[in-house]
Formats: sequence, C-alpha cells, structure tokens
Amino acid sequence: MASSTAPITASSSPTSGTVREIDIQSQHEFAVSFAALIVDSLLALSPVTLVLLWVWVVARLLSSDVAVPLVYGVLAVGTLASALSYHWHHQRLPWAVGCYVTGLILTVTLINLIVIQHTALYLYLLVILTTAMLTNARVLLLVTCICVADIVAITWLTDISWRDASLTLLMALLTGLTAWLGARRLFTALQWSLSMSGEAQKHAEEARWHRGEVQRVLKNLDEAYVRLEHTNQALLLARESAEKAYRFKAEFVVNVSHELRTPLNLIIGFSEMMATAPESYGGVQLPREYRGDIMAIYRGAKHLSELINDVLDLSQIEVGRMPIHKVPTDLGAVVRESADIVRGLVEARGLACEVMLPESLPLLNLDRTRIRQILLNLLTNATRFTDKGFVRAAVHVALGQTGVPEVVVSVQDSGHGIPPEKLSNAFEAFSQLHESQIRDGSGMGLAVSKHFVTLHGGRMWIESDVGRGTRVSFTLPISETPTANFRMADTLVRHDDAPMVLVLHDDVRTLDLLNRYVEGFQFIGAANWREVQEALARVSPLLVLVDVSWLQQAQVSLNDLEALTAAPILSLPLPGMRRVGTQLGAVDYLTKPVTREMLVGSLGRLPKPIAKLLIVDNDPHVVRLLARMVKAEWPELQVCESFGGGEALNAMRSQQPDVVLLDLLMPDVSGYAVIEAMRREVGLMHISVIIVSARGEEEESAPIHGEVRLDRRGGYSITQLLHMLAVMLNGARAL
Repeated sequence: MASSTAPITASSSPTSGTVREIDIQSQHEFAVSFAALIVDSLLALSPVTLVLLWVWVVARLLSSDVAVPLVYGVLAVGTLASALSYHWHHQRLPWAVGCYVTGLILTVTLINLIVIQHTALYLYLLVILTTAMLTNARVLLLVTCICVADIVAITWLTDISWRDASLTLLMALLTGLTAWLGARRLFTALQWSLSMSGEAQKHAEEARWHRGEVQRVLKNLDEAYVRLEHTNQALLLARESAEKAYRFKAEFVVNVSHELRTPLNLIIGFSEMMATAPESYGGVQLPREYRGDIMAIYRGAKHLSELINDVLDLSQIEVGRMPIHKVPTDLGAVVRESADIVRGLVEARGLACEVMLPESLPLLNLDRTRIRQILLNLLTNATRFTDKGFVRAAVHVALGQTGVPEVVVSVQDSGHGIPPEKLSNAFEAFSQLHESQIRDGSGMGLAVSKHFVTLHGGRMWIESDVGRGTRVSFTLPISETPTANFRMADTLVRHDDAPMVLVLHDDVRTLDLLNRYVEGFQFIGAANWREVQEALARVSPLLVLVDVSWLQQAQVSLNDLEALTAAPILSLPLPGMRRVGTQLGAVDYLTKPVTREMLVGSLGRLPKPIAKLLIVDNDPHVVRLLARMVKAEWPELQVCESFGGGEALNAMRSQQPDVVLLDLLMPDVSGYAVIEAMRREVGLMHISVIIVSARGEEEESAPIHGEVRLDRRGGYSITQLLHMLAVMLNGARAL
C-alpha cells in the first residue's frame, strides 16, 4: 500500500515560479491585446482620414480663392501619412502610429494656414482625441502640448483674435484631460479583463493539475484495489490452509489422545488396584518398596491423564487461551510429589535428589497440575544434563520487586551449565540449550513452563555457570487466603474472594469443567437434595446453577429452591457425561482412563442390585482391569467377558446380564451398533448399558437444547433487568 500512495504524497501544488510565469504571460497578453486594439483603430481611422481629406480638397478646389499648392500639400501629407501607417502597422506599429499622428498634426496645421478661421482650430481637438485612442498618456500629453503650441502660433501669425483662440485653447486642454481620463478607464478595464483572464487561466492550470492529481490518485487506488483483491485471495487461501491445518491438528490430537488413553487406563487402573486393593490378587501382599514404586507410577500416570484431558479440552472447546484452574494448594506437597516422581530417574544416574522446604508455607492459589508440570520439566532437564552431584528443588519466601512477599521456587543442579550466549534464548520455543537436547527433547519445556508461571502472575529466570551447574527459579504470588481449617476434600469452604456459585448436578465432571473454563467464579457442587440443604446452610452463593434434568431426577421444584435461598436461580441444561450416555441409549458414560472410584460410583447409582455383569472390550487387558475393579468391590458378583460386538450380543442373549460395560470403538461390531441392536431386540431392551470409551464428551455430545431460565425470589428491579438484558444481548451477538 505504501508504494501506491507514494506518488500522491510526492506531488504538490503549482509552485511560485509557475505563478510568476502566469503573471508575465498576462502582461504579455495585455501588451498584445493593446497593440491589437491600436491596429484596429489605426486601420479604421486611416481610410476615414483619406476620405475626409479628399472631400475637403475637392471643396476647396471648387472655391475661387484657394491656394492650390497648399491644398495639394494637405492631400499629399495626409495620403503619405496614411499610406506609411498602413504599411508599418504589422512590423513597426509605433512608427505607424507616430507617422499617422504626425501627418494628422501637419494636415490640420496646413488646413488652418489655408482657411485662417478660428473654427478650423477646433480640428486640433480631433487630433487630441485620435491620439488618445492610439497612444499612451505620455504621448497624449506631448501631442496636446504641440496642438496648444500650434494654436498659439497660428493665432500669432494670422488675424484670428486671441479671444476666439483662447476658447479653442481651453477646449484643447479640456479635450486632452477628458481623453486621458477616458483612455485611462479603458486601459484599466482592459487590464482588469486581462487580469481576470489570467486568473481564470491560472485557476484552469490549477484545475488541470488537480485533475491530473485526481487521475493519479484514482490510478493508484485502482492499483491498490487490485493488490487488495490479490491480498484477499491470498488471505482466503491462507485461511483455508489454516482451517485445514487446524482440522488436521484437532484430528491428530484426538487420535493420539485415544491411543494414549487406553494404555494410561491400564497403568492407572492396575497400579491403583495393586496399591489399594491387594486382596484382589488372592491376598498376596506386595513388598513395601514395590508399593512405593507403584504409587509413583500411579501419580505419574494420573498427571499424564490430566494433561491429555487438557489437550482435548483446548482443542475442542476452543477457549482461545490456556486455562488456569487455581485452588488453594500446599506448594510443599506439590514439590515433594514432583520430586518423588523423578526420584527413581535421578538416583538411577547416581545423583542425589534433594528437597529443601521451609518449616511452614502459606497456602497458595495455584493450578496444581500446571505447577507440577513446571517442576517435572525443570527436574527432568536438570537430571538429563547432570552427570554427578545433585538435583535440588528448594522453596523459600522473599520480598519481590514491588516489595510484596512472594514464594520463590528453584531447581538447581551441578551439571554442565549453559553458555552465556545461549541464555538469552532459553525461553524461546524449540530452543536447544544443549547439543544433546536435539535428540533428547523438543525444546518446549522452558517456554511452556514460563507461560504457566506468567499465567500465575509470577516471573521466571535462569542463572548458570558453565561447568558448575544451573539454577532455574520462578516466583508465585502469595494471596491472602484463610488457612486455619482448610481441608482438601472439603469443597464447600470458600477458598478465595471469587464469587461462589452452587451447581446442582449429579456429575462431578461437569463441576470440573466449569471450574476449569469459567474464570472469576468458584463453583461448588451438590448431587442430591440433602447436599443442597447442607451447602445453603453453610454458604450464601452468588447464584444457584441448576441442571434441568437434576430437578426431574431429584423431584425438586424451583419453588422448593427459592424457599431455601434468596440468590437468583439459573436453570438450564448443563453438559454431563451421563447426558451423553442417555443420548446414546446408555445409563452412564465413563471416559478412559477409568478409576475404581468412577466405576464403583457408576454401578452404585443403578436402581436395582447387580447379580451379573458383562464387560465388552476388544482389549483383553482392559477387560481384565475392569473385572478386577468390580470383583474387588463385589466379590460375589458374576462377571462375564466379551471381546467384540458380535460376541457381546450373543453373550447377552444367552446369559442375560443385568449391566453391560461397553466400549464404543471395536473393530468388528462397534458399540454404537450393539446399542442399536439392543434397542430393536425385546429380550435385550431391559439390560442397562454403561459406556466405557476413550471418546470424550467433546466428541460425543450433540448440541444442547433446552430452556435457560433465571428466577429470583422477590423479582428484579428495572436496572437489574436491563443489566441482565444487556449481558444476554452481548452474549447473543457473540454467537
């Protein structure tokens, strides 16, 4: 665009030199016009003068007392003056005028010498008037003086009385004055006319220049429009490419997540069963060292599972930024847990894994998963590039740059160190600080970690000495949080100053979703009417958020809720995995990795006792894991196994189980086809189905339909109603 506007900005209006040229041209045109006027007057006067002379000569020759030589002299002088003026009027106009005026004076003088009458003296008045038409003011003054002198001389030489001559002299002077004034006005008008013509010409030149500028601007605009069209086409192509890349990325993330969820489900499930339910293995007790390692495996797998869920949520829900779910957290416990996860790796390299914590730390509002991910990144990097010595995680409280206390977390090692020239690029994505890191990592750890620290309101930096080690530190702000009676399991305690919202829903996963993606509020849940009463007795929420299906299941009306609280009640269909399962024809929907608690809770919500259970999955390990979880809780329960959709339908027909744990993604007959077949077959319609799949809600959930209703005991003021209307209109505009 800059190139297209350059000719416009470089151009300018006509310069002063151009204006001076126009003024000079105007003066020249005035001179030319004045000369043309003189020529026209001279060509008109010359014939008239000759005609009058001939008439006078003939009249005088017919009289008896005429001096013939003088009469012919008058004719000769007049004729010669007229001829010469006509001959010179093209090339020598001043000469032509001078010759004509001189001849006219001589002719009038000869006539007065011939006639010798005072009336003939009035012919000098014609000479003065004619001179005013053909010359300027100076020549007019000269001719007037000559005429006055001739009148005086003729009067002196002849018998004309001075009385008569004085009147002629007075008339000559007045005629000269009048002729000068008339000529002056004529010339002024001519100058004005020519000046206006020059101004008009100048404006015409400026108009032509501006028209040229407009044409250049239009040309530049046309070129810019063409370039803009090309740019728009390029942007459309880029947008299509970006959309294709986004779809490919989303599909890739979902597919990879599916592939990871199944093995993680096995790792989490078996490690949990081995650590918490050893009786399911025939009462064989594991050694204490094994149980510690198994718990480390369990914690690491849970961390990976949470990260996979975050990746799926980010790729599907599209919040536009990485969410941070802050809750009051014991930072010391997070540091110890992270160190325990990497301790085996550290000690396997012959290094000391040290943790240095102060005696007491305040509870911090943190996203536990993100902070643990930061610590795992830093501890893993420190271990990877340290051959001997130690890897140390330390925490202390210090004054920040603004003088406010903050917590400083540092991970130090005694490894190779980082060269100074590479420290400036330490937090850039895909930056490799060590040559060996090219094959050991992606270079994203520090960049992602700093991003998480920034989202918590802290800062991150690196200090390194080549050959002596590296220390990576970050800060976390300390918030004023009540800590006296805090218990991690107590979700009804208000942890910070965020407004509290009570969510009435029987699916805790919905509560996690709200806490993760709706910032600025703290959501607490209640699954049944008793929990609702207990929650409202302990807290005063800003708003009560009610799932419409929960009202039907709990057999509670909005009037019952309004009797307990004055807070507004917002009822709407909330997302939930059980809702997804209901849409598919099941009673519940469990997303892998499935824990023992999730499975036991889902089975425990069924309306009637279970005697026989069928597990359907194409992976035998998953079937064995789910069977072990169920048997650990209900040893007397009969568990049947199927490894495909067709086999499952045959097993249901022959064994008539009460409940089916069904995987959706199977190679021969999918879980969708199994549910569809059960709906069509009368003998299988009564069997309850609980879906256990790697496909999450973001892939299965259809658009949520239903009424959104906001009730409040006592109604609303006009101002409150208008505020709510403005919020709803802005929300509708964003759809």
